[in-house]
Amino acid sequence: MTFAMQPPDADEVKVPGSTPSSEQEFEELTGYFKADDWKKDVINGRIIAVGLDSSAESQAAFFWAVNNFIKTSNDSIKNKLVLLTCIPENCSEGNKVRFRNFLQTNFEKARNLIGPNVPLRAIIVYGDPRDGICNMVEKLNADVLVIGTRGLTGVRRAMMGSVSDYLSKHSHCPCLIVRGVC
Repeated sequence: MTFAMQPPDADEVKVPGSTPSSEQEFEELTGYFKADDWKKDVINGRIIAVGLDSSAESQAAFFWAVNNFIKTSNDSIKNKLVLLTCIPENCSEGNKVRFRNFLQTNFEKARNLIGPNVPLRAIIVYGDPRDGICNMVEKLNADVLVIGTRGLTGVRRAMMGSVSDYLSKHSHCPCLIVRGVC
């Protein structure tokens, strides 16, 4: 599946980094977006970032954000949704394709749930998920980051680290952690 992309209008922007390369920090899967839709406006709408991976907890965070931040928007408050996922540095080409397909599937799922009038973007961040997502949230000037947590404890958490724990401490915006599966 591929996104149906229209040629840009005069008020649409082609995102730098939207074509993959080995030195790139991120890739915008949505290609073009209307710049005016993504200006910081906390009175008329907030930018809601959702960090996604393939876990059930991540999907719970996605649905929580859609149901509690996006679907509650109305004509005077238009929240915006940006989906983020991360591709690790040493990822095989096959896995990169799977990550893109995963994000594209979630983009289409979000578009079906929220309709065509809500600004929506899908971005792949390259490298370490902790720093990559944290940096992208800052670049987007997001109002909140919604993520899931698997609830690792003890030795597993010490060995593997916790992306949600890191993001909750280092993100440049409030971080809402959705626990468990909805």
